[in-house]
Amino acid sequence: MSLRVLLVDDHAVVRQGLRAYLELQPGITVCGEAADAARAVQLAGELLPDVALVDLVMPEEDGVSATRRIRACSPATQVLVLTSCLEDRYVEPALAAGACGYTLKEIGGSELLDGIQRVARGERVLHPRLLGNRAAQAARATRAERIADPCAALSAREREVLLLLAEGCSNTQIAERLTIGESTVKTHVGNVLGKLGLSDRTQAAIWAWKHHLVGGQ
Repeated sequence: MSLRVLLVDDHAVVRQGLRAYLELQPGITVCGEAADAARAVQLAGELLPDVALVDLVMPEEDGVSATRRIRACSPATQVLVLTSCLEDRYVEPALAAGACGYTLKEIGGSELLDGIQRVARGERVLHPRLLGNRAAQAARATRAERIADPCAALSAREREVLLLLAEGCSNTQIAERLTIGESTVKTHVGNVLGKLGLSDRTQAAIWAWKHHLVGGQ
């Protein structure tokens, strides 16, 4: 059964190129074209396509709004954003509006075809450059979290063990204070040292003092 695709782009040349390529592909039927959001929503409601290829920058009403309205009038239609815009101010709103995929016009035909087939199955499709951007953002957020909370990597129990290490407690004393076995204490101490990149309990105590976790609070 052919996948029915709706093309939404305000540039006629782009729509013609997409149609020419897609109509040569087995299992794909271009069921309609729209040059603006209003027409796209109308056709989506009438034709109920499997996939809508939607550009983001269009006159009068942008692709984010079009995506939201297409999904509202035809919930079974999956939207694959096909655009030249990679900035977060476009990406996040488009995905929040219901787009199942977001890719760039720089991709090749086979990548586009794969994207269409995947979003038709309900899979999330993101351009590799977008994935790279999101991974970098996540890494920056993690670094910021660690700066804000130097103990972010530690569990609540590991924090307790670290504070007791800073007090100079032995494993036996830590076990008594926390009412746990010494073998468990050893495990927690090892985890603390490993996560903080420290070599011994003395360094752990110094680290806790340097980060103002004990003393002078």
